[in-house]
Amino acid sequence: MLGNILRFFRGDPRHHRRERPLDDAPVPKLGLALSSGGARGLAHVGVLQVLEENQIEVHAIAGSSMGAYIGALWAAGFSGSALEELAAEMHDRRQLWKLADPMLPPMKGLFHGLKARAHLERSLGDLCFEDLERRLFAVAVDIDTKERIVFRRGRIADAIHASCAMPGIIAPVVINGRRCVDGGVIDPVPVGVLHKFSDVDRVLAISVVPTFQDVDEGLCRLDDPPPRGLLSRFGSSLNGNLNLLAKGNMIDTFRQSIRAAQIRLAHEACKRADFCLRPEHYFAPWHDYSGFRRFIDAGRKVATDHLDEIRAMLRPDFKSQNHEIPPFRPMVGHDVA
Repeated sequence: MLGNILRFFRGDPRHHRRERPLDDAPVPKLGLALSSGGARGLAHVGVLQVLEENQIEVHAIAGSSMGAYIGALWAAGFSGSALEELAAEMHDRRQLWKLADPMLPPMKGLFHGLKARAHLERSLGDLCFEDLERRLFAVAVDIDTKERIVFRRGRIADAIHASCAMPGIIAPVVINGRRCVDGGVIDPVPVGVLHKFSDVDRVLAISVVPTFQDVDEGLCRLDDPPPRGLLSRFGSSLNGNLNLLAKGNMIDTFRQSIRAAQIRLAHEACKRADFCLRPEHYFAPWHDYSGFRRFIDAGRKVATDHLDEIRAMLRPDFKSQNHEIPPFRPMVGHDVA
């Protein structure tokens, strides 16, 4: 008894501790997992705009491919409206072709990707991961070891170049002796990266990867609509004989095969998020940046429609709506400086 009295007057925490009211509890830290998905990934911009407009703080961002590209620019200080302006610059195919640097012969890919990296460097310069206020993670794949690489140090532009290097289209990017390609190949919705490498309390996934339902409804085709008219059919036939990216040709077949695996990987990853936003899936090829407006609008709509659920995630008493979350088994993750 005497010992308990002395501990009380000495300030023993066991006698002063009391439960903190929920209203006074610290706001949980939110992390965003931004998926790969080519032009459809511009939907991430719409989601980010809604988060900004509603003062919803984001502590960390993990992205693969297009998700890494957009996440990096946003983490570097570009607002949602500024990102939309950058997207508008790419709406003309002639602008995209200005970034093309064909590889001859095309043994490692169709393009080097150096012009695209230079274009990104106009926005990011020599900015490094360590310079950011928010944590940023960019995912790529070491095609020799088959390991996932999580970039979190060093020059951001180099990491994003690697994360966006689509196999067969962009030549692998060598960083620290490792040949890296598109992170969407192995981790299209990098929820697990946030669990393993950050201290966030909640994970909001934004996935533009087709779902099993999209497959059933025939919405995940990557090819252009069937040609109509004699001239259109002739042009399509000529394109099919000359263009490696045309439907049924080598690169298209390769990408379609990768997409089939991505659908299942994305499905499993989203189950590990606390909540997942899926913008409306539009019929469009991966390079359809001319449709930037509808992709961004789709992101805005899904975020606005689920704003109450997003806010609920930031309550201390929130319980994940994914009731069948499997035990988390982190993939191999490497820190590349």
